[in-house]
Formats: sequence, structure tokens, C-alpha cells
Amino acid sequence: MSDKDQPEQTAPVMDGAEEATNHEKLRGLIEQVDHDHHGEGAGAMADHLRDRMAETGVEDEDEGAVED
Repeated sequence: MSDKDQPEQTAPVMDGAEEATNHEKLRGLIEQVDHDHHGEGAGAMADHLRDRMAETGVEDEDEGAVED
């Protein structure tokens, strides 16, 4: 089955994702993008992260706010 045959994901898949804070959602997106695009360079990863943030409605936070 090709990607074109897959329905578009319009909501979070994981239980509890709807209740997550913006900070938690942003950390999750960063982890996803890092996993999906590791080795493609920071520019490509940043572009994809911005796209994913726009798609999901996750807002940017102060620089360094997601570092633990």
C-alpha cells in the first residue's frame, strides 16, 4: 500500500495527546522530526518542524524553553 492510499491523519494518535500542554506537544514534535530527519541537517529539520507546528497548531516558545 502506498502513502497515497493512506488516509490523512487529522488528530493525534496517542491517548492523552489532546490533553498535552503546548510545551509537551512541542517537545513531541521535536522528537518526531529528529527521528524522521536525523542526518539531513539542521536546516531541513527546522523547516520540517515549522511545517509540523503549523499543521498541528503548536505554538513556538521562548528560545531554549523546551530544553530540560
